[in-house]
Amino acid sequence: MLQVVTGVAKGRKLKAPKGQGVRPTTGRVKKAIFDVLGDVGGKRVLDIFAGSGGLGIEAISRGAKEAVFIDKSPKACEIIAENLTLCGFSDRASIICEDYKKALRQLKDKGKRFELILADPPYRSFEEEDLNAIVDEAEELMEKDALLVIGYKKAFRVKPLRFTYKSYPYGDATITFLRREER
Repeated sequence: MLQVVTGVAKGRKLKAPKGQGVRPTTGRVKKAIFDVLGDVGGKRVLDIFAGSGGLGIEAISRGAKEAVFIDKSPKACEIIAENLTLCGFSDRASIICEDYKKALRQLKDKGKRFELILADPPYRSFEEEDLNAIVDEAEELMEKDALLVIGYKKAFRVKPLRFTYKSYPYGDATITFLRREER
């Protein structure tokens, strides 16, 4: 069962899109991510490959100022909207229902910047080089000292050139926390 782990919406059950291309972040991994992140209060958050919106909704529940959700699936976008309404967070969120590359370009063109970016792409669709491209593309939207949290298959390796980072294994996945280096 997918639910909000803590914060103002703690225990709220969330809907998840159905299908083989969807792999919602488990409650255990979500809790571990936010335990490492600590206080996210007041942050602007970007949730790429949002699926159900669980990671971004968790951030809002824990005090994030606002969240932008990206997913290319119209059904996922519909479910994200339902989950935001269910949690009472619709006024602090927006959804971009596009391929992530196009959505990131749109955000960049609008001058949007974030303190926290969460990316948990579907394992079946992404290879190691794709993950490194996500890191490069997300960097352009990061504020100074922003964090990028990316989940991927344990067999892969992210090669962050301009970041300090720490990785943690969770079952068949690895979660890497990348902090943007000073330029």
